[in-house]
Amino acid sequence: MAKPVAPRGSARERVLQAALALFLEHSVGGTSMQMIADRLGVSKPAVYYQFRSRDDIVIALVEPMFDDVARVIKIAQAMPTPQGSRDVVVSGVVELAVRYRRLTFLFYDRAVEHAVRSREDFMAAGDHAAAIVRGPDPDATARVITTALMSGTLTAAADPDLEDIDDETLHEILLTNARQMIGPLT
Repeated sequence: MAKPVAPRGSARERVLQAALALFLEHSVGGTSMQMIADRLGVSKPAVYYQFRSRDDIVIALVEPMFDDVARVIKIAQAMPTPQGSRDVVVSGVVELAVRYRRLTFLFYDRAVEHAVRSREDFMAAGDHAAAIVRGPDPDATARVITTALMSGTLTAAADPDLEDIDDETLHEILLTNARQMIGPLT
C-alpha cells in the first residue's frame, strides 16, 4: 500500500504557521529555526529545506500583504483625481491592516524591519502609498498625519487589547478615524 503524500506546499505552510505562532510568543528575534523545528516535531534541516533563513520566513509571511499594497496602488493610480487616489489608498490601508491584523505586529520587530528593508519592492510599495496619501508638495502637517495614519492604523489592528473587536467593526472604526484624520487634499 502506498504511503499517503502530503499536498504540495503543506510543509511550507506548516512552517509558516508554526513560525508565526512563535513570533507572536517570542518575537522574531527571539525565535530560532530550532524552535520552529521543535514546534513542528521535525529536524532543523527539515525547516531549512523549506526556508534558507528566518528572514526568508518573515518575507514569505508578509509578501502577500505587500502584493495587496501593490494592487491598491495600481487601483489608486487609475483614479482620475489625486483625491480619488488618496481615498483608495486610505481605504486600502485600513482594509489590509484588518485583513492581516495577525501579521501587522511584525512590522514593529527590529528583525522584521531588517528583512523588509532588504526588499526594494516592499520599500517602494510603502513609500508610494504614503506619497499618494501625502499628496503633491506635502507640508510638515501632511507628512506627520500620513505617518500617524499609516503606522497608527497598523498598530491598532495589531493591538492584542483589541482582539475582541470583530473585523467588520474594527474596519469601520479605523476607516472613519482615518477619513477624519486625513481630511481632503488641499
